[in-house]
Amino acid sequence: MQQVTIGQLTKPGAPVLGRNVYVGAGAKVLGAITIGDGARIGANAVVLISLPPHCTAIGIPARIVRTDNSGQDGIAQ
Repeated sequence: MQQVTIGQLTKPGAPVLGRNVYVGAGAKVLGAITIGDGARIGANAVVLISLPPHCTAIGIPARIVRTDNSGQDGIAQ
């Protein structure tokens, strides 16, 4: 997790990351949000919304591009 930022915005509350979450290099996870178990966040993504378990989010701002990664082994393809 190089150059990753996990922090709060102007409102109180910090992100909560579930188990086995992958956060790509340079990603920003900001605000009082929850990242579900097994979620994957792409490199340089800016996550401002909560993510459900086992999904993949990319982009600025991040959007969900895939759901149910539960069958994945955690290694980017």
